[in-house]
Amino acid sequence: MPVSDSLGTPDPGKLGLHQAFRSWTNPDVGGPSFGGLVVLDASALLHLYRVTRAAREQVFATLKNVEDRLWVPHQAATEFHRNRRGVVEGKMAQFRDMRLTLAQASAVAVSNLKKSVQRLVEFRQYNMAGRDWAPQEHGLDEKSIHDRLVGLMDSALAELKALQEEHDIGPGDIGNEDPILQRLDLLTRGRIGKPYSQPQLTKIVSEAIDFRFPNEIPPGYKDAGKKSPYGAAGDYVFWRQVLDRASEEPRHNLITLVTNDVKSDWWIFDKNGEPISPRPELGQEMFECTGAQLRLLTLSGLLGTAAAKFPGSVSVETVRSVRRSETMTRIAETVSVLRATDSEPLDSDLQSLPPFVFEQLVLALLIAMGYQDVEPVVDSSTSGYSVRAAHPHSNLASGITLVAIERGSEPIESESIHALVKAMQKHAAESGMVVTTGEFSETAKKAIGAWDVQLIDGRRLLKLLHELLEIGATISTLSEEE
Repeated sequence: MPVSDSLGTPDPGKLGLHQAFRSWTNPDVGGPSFGGLVVLDASALLHLYRVTRAAREQVFATLKNVEDRLWVPHQAATEFHRNRRGVVEGKMAQFRDMRLTLAQASAVAVSNLKKSVQRLVEFRQYNMAGRDWAPQEHGLDEKSIHDRLVGLMDSALAELKALQEEHDIGPGDIGNEDPILQRLDLLTRGRIGKPYSQPQLTKIVSEAIDFRFPNEIPPGYKDAGKKSPYGAAGDYVFWRQVLDRASEEPRHNLITLVTNDVKSDWWIFDKNGEPISPRPELGQEMFECTGAQLRLLTLSGLLGTAAAKFPGSVSVETVRSVRRSETMTRIAETVSVLRATDSEPLDSDLQSLPPFVFEQLVLALLIAMGYQDVEPVVDSSTSGYSVRAAHPHSNLASGITLVAIERGSEPIESESIHALVKAMQKHAAESGMVVTTGEFSETAKKAIGAWDVQLIDGRRLLKLLHELLEIGATISTLSEEE
């Protein structure tokens, strides 16, 4: 048993090399438990505006179950209000863009079909066709094509409308009548932290900018490039308030921090890029300052824990849908950062990106290419592929495409192709794809045989990123030879 003080709180100064550094030796704490203080970050609260009404109700039910132990740091509350309108407007902009895409689809199709017919007319002339042939006589003039496509996209537009009704919050709803804010207000009354005084805040911001960030001490150093010192230090201000609160209430031996800020200055990731536990430095600092253990959960992680702790309170589908929405948000944020004109040169080098960021970038590219239901697999090291998706122009009912993502400087060899083809056979996939930052050996190209496998090497990857995502990336290990 660890040595404790009179309140039962472990005293790090009286422990040995193992127990005093438990965050490094046992980062997985808590299990399916809701004991201790439950701290809500702005990113988790803001995600309530990105999920459906049904999923949101289950989140509120979960928060109600731990209402007596909820707490929101003042910094989190401030950032929530600062970003709330932008999140809602961003969500509505996605619906507007999709509605415009669907509404214009018929016009785009008419234009493309008209061009194709015109090319046939010109081709006939080039080959001196001796027969009369008029497009209008075959219903291939512009008006006839348009008339045949009228109403074609009505069912798609109706589905989009139904989907938007499930996301029931718009910019006009986020004033005093915002139902999400009203529910959160009831849950958090008397549970909002106090702000720092100006001298306190100045000291904490300086500590972050001058000492912690240059030494990459988590959290927050990934935000060091933000325009203002206060903006850059926001995560550390939030973290200091969590430490202060935990110190004031030694009865809490577990601090569960719910955040959707999935960056490497907060989290340890598994080999598939999924967040699994807090950085050990954070757990160690929490333990040394307060004697408590730290657990990090995303919003979907919170729901998964609730499903285990309170059977029937949260459905498996809700956990999955919220996790998918978190993944899509991460992808959008990754693309946004890489598009930024003031990004550091290192940010554009695909070889220097963290593994999970690179994977998210490829996921975004697949979506831009038209693939649907794009999802990473649990264990890509043994499955032969990294991503499962639905082909946009499938000739089969399943339409499954398996995608292997391999980043490195060495050429991809035939073994990778064989592993992917084996997975395609196992899952009855229609097609496959291998994406790499490098090149493919001649044996790898020959290994494809008759299989429908698309090879995207480093140069083609850069071209697709530029054309489809407007990202001007580089690959430092790629030779300049064409």
